[in-house]
Amino acid sequence: MPASLLGLLACGHGMAFIDRYLPAVAAPLLRANLGLSDTQMGLLDGPAFVLLYGVGMLASWPLARSPYRLRLLAGCIATWMLGMAVFALGNSFGVLIVARALVGLGQAAFVPLALGLIVDCSAPRWRARSMALFTAASSAGHSLSMLLGGATLALLAKWTSVPAAAHWRWLFLVMAAPNAVLILLLLRRAERPYAPSLPPGRVFSQMRAAFRESPWVMSMYLCGAGASMLVIQSIGAWAPSVLHREQGLTPATAALVFGASLLVAAPLANFIAGTLVDKRGEKLPPMTIMAVLLLMAVPVFWFIPWSTSAVAACVLLTAAWLIGAIAAVTLLVGLPSMLSAPLHDMGLRVFLTFVTVVGVALGPLIAGVVSDGMHLGTHGLSWGLSEVCLGAAIVGIVAALLSRSIGQRVAIEAAR
Repeated sequence: MPASLLGLLACGHGMAFIDRYLPAVAAPLLRANLGLSDTQMGLLDGPAFVLLYGVGMLASWPLARSPYRLRLLAGCIATWMLGMAVFALGNSFGVLIVARALVGLGQAAFVPLALGLIVDCSAPRWRARSMALFTAASSAGHSLSMLLGGATLALLAKWTSVPAAAHWRWLFLVMAAPNAVLILLLLRRAERPYAPSLPPGRVFSQMRAAFRESPWVMSMYLCGAGASMLVIQSIGAWAPSVLHREQGLTPATAALVFGASLLVAAPLANFIAGTLVDKRGEKLPPMTIMAVLLLMAVPVFWFIPWSTSAVAACVLLTAAWLIGAIAAVTLLVGLPSMLSAPLHDMGLRVFLTFVTVVGVALGPLIAGVVSDGMHLGTHGLSWGLSEVCLGAAIVGIVAALLSRSIGQRVAIEAAR
């Protein structure tokens, strides 16, 4: 794969995550302007986004071997740009839900199409690191969402006469505009050759066969991935609000500070995960790496609500996000090694759909519901966030232990 195309696809992934996390940046302004609760904000961050995510994943699967994949990717970007515009102009909670669903639909189709190109065109010994570069762009996009979003809010407050109540609307319009450049760059590139794919019926039958061979191992793999994703999505959605509500930072400053932290943590997480998978031995499965990482994160989750300064809170939130991101990316880039080549595309789609529904939909929502229900005053949000992340870590660790135990039992039976 040409480095320029890999960079362009990674850039698109980064732009997707910049736009995906803007509600977290604008959360204090949205709550104040439209009177939304933590639960409603959790709905916008999570379930609203994944409302059409499964539709996008499934609808784009027949297009995975299209000769016009770059044009399709441009169409995906145009879809989530439309969602951004609708969100900016929305005046009711229902309209915001629809707008977020459009953003999710476009991004759901973009990610597997781009990953399919990378898996097809990358040399096997570089595949995990190529995929890690792609996922690193998403993590960088998360941090840039905080940085650029916070900077935009600060500039709107200081240099424009736009009413403060409308700052979040202008934020979404301004941040959507660069996507148009990305669309033009994709449309100008020559399409990549593609390999013929198996008929859909054969792919489904092979997927079922692969699952029947080790159903518990596959199920535990997805559980571990979902738990890791839930951690990073929950922290990513609520960290700026924790810094604003509990540590006294302004919404713009909270987003800038956390975004700057992720700008360092994001590439580090993906580099570590890609290197671990490419360099690991056969005796070190991705699930074991994930379990060790989540175990390391447990004390970090516990100390988050006890933070006494913005610096300490930001360091702990960033550390928790970093560990969760390494765990999640390790399982993503390790997946192709578990499947035969014809199943890579469908396997990635199943994986991405599951972890998105579990992590993106449930993580921010559950943390918001727990925060509203705990009634613990100024630190209620961080306590709710900590409880959700601790629960997810336990699920991931247990899934890894069960997977290892079942795998050893199967190996012993096969040896007999």
